[in-house]
Amino acid sequence: MGLFGWILYLVLGVILFFCICFLEQKYSIHKLQKFVFSIIIWLVFCGLCFHFAIPYTSDIFLVFVFLMITDIFYCSYFLDQDFFDKQEKRVFYYIILILCGFFLNQEFINRVQSVFLTGEELRVVIWFGIILFLYQFAKNQNIFELIVNQSKNKISEESVLLQYTRLRYRYGKNITFRNKDLSYLVYAIMIYRSSLRSKFLRTYDYFMFRIHGNRKKLGIMQVETDHFITDIESIEMVYEELEKSYLKKRSLKGNKRILSVLEDYCGDDTEKIRVLFDIIKKF
Repeated sequence: MGLFGWILYLVLGVILFFCICFLEQKYSIHKLQKFVFSIIIWLVFCGLCFHFAIPYTSDIFLVFVFLMITDIFYCSYFLDQDFFDKQEKRVFYYIILILCGFFLNQEFINRVQSVFLTGEELRVVIWFGIILFLYQFAKNQNIFELIVNQSKNKISEESVLLQYTRLRYRYGKNITFRNKDLSYLVYAIMIYRSSLRSKFLRTYDYFMFRIHGNRKKLGIMQVETDHFITDIESIEMVYEELEKSYLKKRSLKGNKRILSVLEDYCGDDTEKIRVLFDIIKKF
């Protein structure tokens, strides 16, 4: 295979890792969807190798091995998590993924001259399944509806509530909010700031912070800090700041008190976040 082949597998493994991270954070995909997307992107890599006559497809399933190594490095160095935690079942997931990749490599990739559709029955079946999966995924995630709403430049209550539900499911079990209205405000800020800075870009921020260590906005709440913080820590920091402001405004009552806290914290973004807050509070 040669050194170039190993380098190619390493590069494709890293690219695949970032693609999956983007999908996982953007759409909160579960493990089965993550598994299928990994296979789809890997098949695209195989097709491009055939197209450009790159002679390293015989063992291209090794891309999944380098994907696992990249994930181990990311969990250990950037997230300070134990990759081999039995509860997360990451090792089992990658064993299945690598075995599936090996099977497809031997029974499909090594037996055809091209992966992309050319009319052969097996490829038609595979790509039909992929297309059906992508359609169902887009439908379940309301991607079509979100695209329509964005083209009309309107805020959809349904899309806001969908994001609120996802974020609450992802972070709510790890954080205790003492004030219900402030929790709505936190999620409104979270939705707004995560839309301005995607998870992919926030991962890049973490990477750059690890390199130069300069003060930077980190986490889903984009908190300016000079030390490493996780998404959950950024949420807790914002909530504590909001709560301090809330406790100082005892002279105000009800919604006026919350809106005053919002204005003090968010400044020019107050009106945009208030719209999100009103939608979430109605829910």
